Amino acid sequence: MKIYGVIDRIEDGKIVVINIVDRKGSIYLPVEIFDFKIYEGLWLNIEILPDEEKTKQAKLRIQELQEKLLKRSKKK
Repeated sequence: MKIYGVIDRIEDGKIVVINIVDRKGSIYLPVEIFDFKIYEGLWLNIEILPDEEKTKQAKLRIQELQEKLLKRSKKK
């Protein structure tokens, strides 16, 4: 999915507030993730893609942690 955003403001030189165009909402991102010059009023082309592999890895890690906790609580 592609959306457009415009930098509304940069708070305390640390947080970039991006208003989503044609939709309600904003995105808050740290300044350091941008590898190009940013400024208020700059339009951005934003692409959002799912990452199924990362999702799968996170679910497996959560499952492992839950199993460890269950085993630990059964020992008591």
